[in-house]
Amino acid sequence: MNENQWTHLGYKFDAASEHEAAGSRYALLRRDDDDGDGLLVTGEAARHFTPAAADHDGRDATTPWCIARLTPETAELLMQAFPWTRPVRRGQHRFTYGMGDRIDCATPGQIQAIAGYPVFPIFAQQSIRELQLTRRSFPDVIAAAAFAVFAADYRGGYGADGDHLKSLEEIDLALDAGCTMITLDCSEKIDTTIAKLDRDVRRQRWQELAENVRRHYLDTYADRDYPFIGHIPRSEVERIVLVFHRAIDFTQEAWEHIQKRGREVDFELSIDETVQATTPLEHYLIAREVSERGVRLSTVAPHFSGEFEKGLDYIGDTANFRSELENHQTIAEILGYRLSLHSGSDKFLIFPHFGAITSQAAHVKTAGTNWLEALRVVAICDPDLFRRSLEFAISARPEAERYYRVTSRVEEIPVLAEVSDSDLVSLIDIPASRQTLHITYGLLLHQPWFREPFFKLLRREAGRYADFLTRHTRRHLDALGLKRS
Repeated sequence: MNENQWTHLGYKFDAASEHEAAGSRYALLRRDDDDGDGLLVTGEAARHFTPAAADHDGRDATTPWCIARLTPETAELLMQAFPWTRPVRRGQHRFTYGMGDRIDCATPGQIQAIAGYPVFPIFAQQSIRELQLTRRSFPDVIAAAAFAVFAADYRGGYGADGDHLKSLEEIDLALDAGCTMITLDCSEKIDTTIAKLDRDVRRQRWQELAENVRRHYLDTYADRDYPFIGHIPRSEVERIVLVFHRAIDFTQEAWEHIQKRGREVDFELSIDETVQATTPLEHYLIAREVSERGVRLSTVAPHFSGEFEKGLDYIGDTANFRSELENHQTIAEILGYRLSLHSGSDKFLIFPHFGAITSQAAHVKTAGTNWLEALRVVAICDPDLFRRSLEFAISARPEAERYYRVTSRVEEIPVLAEVSDSDLVSLIDIPASRQTLHITYGLLLHQPWFREPFFKLLRREAGRYADFLTRHTRRHLDALGLKRS
């Protein structure tokens, strides 16, 4: 490939990304402007790209070539040519790390960050809500990861997680896109009102369940003793079934649906979206029940006590967390899966406990604070844009609070007019401003005055952003006790 011949089209040849497959050559072409990068393909493979997918089309030349836009369709052809760019299941990897990329440009820094660590990364990780807020799709997310993996020549494997999926329709969207991990969110199938009912009303609700359902759970679990749980009274079985039986049934339905699709995935059961912390008995009954029904669990995410707020460290009793974790880990080991820690960004107080007790055989979900590291770049390189962004975030916070539980208050944010440009970056680490910027990401990304200069800046400062992500991510991995080779 002649790297100079593309300059007249406004591209810079990325020599590090050049690869060959089946006699055709591929490389990324970069732009300094906002028109977007492209994938240069020379050889017979160029004929596979449709005219609609190519910005510049030389498919009829003696040596066919094209420059394809970096779309999901282009990514699919790339993954066919280079299978190592396609997401896969975790295989035998013990520790998996959900990283996510809400802005389609964090993966290069994440690849740099995990170098040398025994980590299987989930680069493509998004929930339906996050997709709606960022106006993307699962194919968009996977495509961005695939192009980043290709550019970095990263061949360690990565996963794609359809996160917090609540319906079969959402599961299909993730499977159709090629997600290799499904995180089932059963929150809409969990009856959180049961805890508020008095004994007589609860008893009536129990009697309203089908007789075969009541008999199954009582015969299987009531009045039994387990060394790691203790005696299971009938009243507790009845309570747990009333709260979770629909979630258990839905988990079985979702798993069987995935199997009918002929897909093998890493399947995570999320029961952390509840009002109260998951008890060991709840965890055991739910996980054993779905396992007995044929569901192959890869990970389970209990609701641990304490607060796991967005962008902040753990709030709660760490000794109590450790005690709970030991019980949950025992159950996971007995039933044959790993624990998963949700909202894991910045939970440094408990990471040493989580890493030690699970022996780094676990899953941790992070993502949102990658966005904050991007805003750190903005604070340093474009103070005016950062000031306007924080002012907007403060005004938009009431709308964002509909989706997140937060305890910081905007009154705790320093008065912007009194903060010098050189000190703006410190606001990223002050809990109130940090959390405010964290939860308003979707609203900010919808603002043209923010979106256009923001992405232009990140393109220009890609190296700085990657360095920030490396430092931030490695702080997490080090706290979890992972050793870098």
